[in-house]
Amino acid sequence: MYYLFKKGYKIHMEFIFLGGAMEIGASSIYVKAGGKRFLLDSGIRQSGTKDPLPDFRTIQEQGGLDAVIVSHAHMDHIGTLPIISKAYPNARIYMTVMTAELTRVLLYDSLKIMAHREDEIPHYTEQDVLDMLGRVTPMRYQAELSILEDVRLTLYPAGHIAGAACACLATEEGTLFYSGDFAAFSQRTIEGIHVPKLRPDVAIVETTYGNRLHANRQVEERRLVELVRECTACGQKVLIPAFALGRSQEVLLILRAAMQNEELPSVPVYVDGMVRDINTVYTRNPTFLKNALGKRILRGGEPFYTKEIQPVAPSQNREALLETKGAAVIVSSSGMLTGGPSMQYAKKLVQSEDACIIITGYQDEESPGRQLLNLLENKEERKITLDGTTIPVKCRVEQVGLSAHGDKSEITALLERLSARQVFLVHGNEETVREYGKELAMADYRRHVYLPECGQAYPVEIRKKRQQLDNTLPYTMQKTTAFTAKDAPLLWAYWREHYSGRRFPVSQIAVIWHGRQQEEDVLQQMQGILTESPYFSPNMRQLFLFEANNEEEVEKALAPKEWTMQDLELLVQEHFTAFPYRKMGYYQDRHEIVLLFDYPDSIDKTLFCERAAAFQESTGWTISVNPSMNHTAAGSLLYAAFGSRLQKTSYYVDKKQYAVTISGEEENDREAAEEFYRQTGWLLCINGKCPDSRNAAVRTAANQIPAQELEYMFTPSNAAMQPVEQNLAFSCIEQSFAGLPDQIEKKSIRQDERGKYLEFSFVSPMVGLRYREEIQRIADQIGWRIRIADKVNQNTLFQRIRMLCAEQGIALAKNPSYIPDRRVVVVKTAEAADTEKQAAVAETFQKQTGCGCEFG
Repeated sequence: MYYLFKKGYKIHMEFIFLGGAMEIGASSIYVKAGGKRFLLDSGIRQSGTKDPLPDFRTIQEQGGLDAVIVSHAHMDHIGTLPIISKAYPNARIYMTVMTAELTRVLLYDSLKIMAHREDEIPHYTEQDVLDMLGRVTPMRYQAELSILEDVRLTLYPAGHIAGAACACLATEEGTLFYSGDFAAFSQRTIEGIHVPKLRPDVAIVETTYGNRLHANRQVEERRLVELVRECTACGQKVLIPAFALGRSQEVLLILRAAMQNEELPSVPVYVDGMVRDINTVYTRNPTFLKNALGKRILRGGEPFYTKEIQPVAPSQNREALLETKGAAVIVSSSGMLTGGPSMQYAKKLVQSEDACIIITGYQDEESPGRQLLNLLENKEERKITLDGTTIPVKCRVEQVGLSAHGDKSEITALLERLSARQVFLVHGNEETVREYGKELAMADYRRHVYLPECGQAYPVEIRKKRQQLDNTLPYTMQKTTAFTAKDAPLLWAYWREHYSGRRFPVSQIAVIWHGRQQEEDVLQQMQGILTESPYFSPNMRQLFLFEANNEEEVEKALAPKEWTMQDLELLVQEHFTAFPYRKMGYYQDRHEIVLLFDYPDSIDKTLFCERAAAFQESTGWTISVNPSMNHTAAGSLLYAAFGSRLQKTSYYVDKKQYAVTISGEEENDREAAEEFYRQTGWLLCINGKCPDSRNAAVRTAANQIPAQELEYMFTPSNAAMQPVEQNLAFSCIEQSFAGLPDQIEKKSIRQDERGKYLEFSFVSPMVGLRYREEIQRIADQIGWRIRIADKVNQNTLFQRIRMLCAEQGIALAKNPSYIPDRRVVVVKTAEAADTEKQAAVAETFQKQTGCGCEFG
């Protein structure tokens, strides 16, 4: 390392480039300002011939580290975080909430890759990753945070990928803007960069494509669709190797839209590799996505998968998939064919004349993907080296430009908006950086343009700090009570009076209400209320921003809604999933719904009344229970209990009692009576004897935990163990379920009389119970009580059954329905179907969901 000084310089800020200068990879910039030391990103080089790590020795020589700021979750920006965090455990790590989730997924994938390289020593361990994740402070966009004394950090949307951020670091010595990777154009998953009129003294910006202009995005997307249509029409297999994070999601949405618009035929699209895990993270973070996509998720829709677009199961044979007859499209990581399933697919497909590989992103000079692109110019040497083996290339090779980086015009526009006088150009190859830097310097002689190289240190003198715009909110309500839904009209009126036409993130809305910054749990609660409130709406382009609705919009939202029968049926299913009703009755004239149960006296009346009150508040409809028992169902219960011994049956409605005469009394008859009472709520007398059948129910009530709850709740073996930190707990859970056939759809924190616990939601509780041992092991490891949610995801059930029927060529006459008490999906077919096909559907459905399936 050497220093570039000028005599007489008064150093205010100093920048040392540990990686990512005159190169793409290992982005890592060490910044010293006001006695504080920061690291901007901590990436890794993924090239096989270069040292993968940044020059971390410099940090030690410079005295250590106080904070790490991460722009986004690509490995060339996060790949060495566990190493640097282990060396400096007191340095907090700052990134967006979504980047934190994505970082966990990518680093765990990195652990798997390192574990399979027998000739290499891993750079870090799983414990290093867990420890690092515990030091992360997740941030929201446009929420200024004081991270050290006299140091304030604000993150702004950068485009590029979901969760990516530009960082604005304000210190006593000056203000620094770091772009990370950015894109100004709108993509299908996210909007482009969004920064206000900042006034930084120093700007560090990426220049990946600083010497070229991009093709029109829509033109390139149409070209991708045309290529896929052309290849699949010929029955070819199409491989689209794509970066798991960002590019794959764009490709899937392009293909999905093309099929919905009938621009592509309904061919199978297989999604493989880490893409599947990233899709899950996207689905859990809708506010970081484009408005339409985020709202689809918030309404319970599936953002990526359809009947045609499906993930490859971990146990699925990839070679068998390639040998299936007919056309197919495969979207898989890695994007450069350096590893992952895409490399396995490529080994087979490059040798086939009935295949096409479409490259959609940046390719490192030494990657197999670059070798394929070179074949577009060199038609003679058609060979590629994959996993150390040279293979002849017979397949078709195409390239489509779907870059997620800003081009020359976008970089220039950003610098013009920032108007910083000290500019550093990074994240680009040497030719690009020097060409663009020269042009930039000639365009404005007042601008000092630095073209840094790895290992160089640059002291920067700031003679006069630029005055920053005052973002202080002049009007606040100074409320000391928590914000509730009932407070929405009051906040709305105040907002309209003092901030008419402005939009704010939740963090600033909390300041308007309370007069000061709030903790993350407060912000999450407030965001949930604002999202459901008729007084406020998420911004059309950026869901993390809210705006106050106008009077007409509020009046329309508050007007009583005319519910259709289908609307009400879905709402009843949502509110009363835990209640095994078998039928509903609708009474439009009095706005009432009556639920019919087999055994109405067995339901939890208190819980039902609570749900009914909530239902009435949200819909204006009352809901009640038909008190009549289904005596046919009760008779079936009795026959199941006593079989051929059952001789006579009577029932007494006024006493809520059954009486049976049986032959040959047995020891377990008392237990049968208790079980009958538990299921029906009616007493059972046997041969004139009426035992206290309620004992079992009384014993359960005494424990204050229903019998079903006992089965679904898992308690740590060591009762004295303190629960680990929430983020660490979630990381352990994700790692424990990685690679298992079934995944947790949702993790929630709940509370009962014993305190907080974790709730796991699966497609059905029956699926969750398959993993009793694994869940108990997790509970013992993290010290949290864990409960399996007793609800089924009916949307997923219906989606799976439709898909399975379509695969077997079974046409449906109407939408499937769900019978909660039997946990069965009923399917009405348009015509008589092959019973073997129906049996195959039912068997697969039961394996996937734990629920039964009946055809009619």
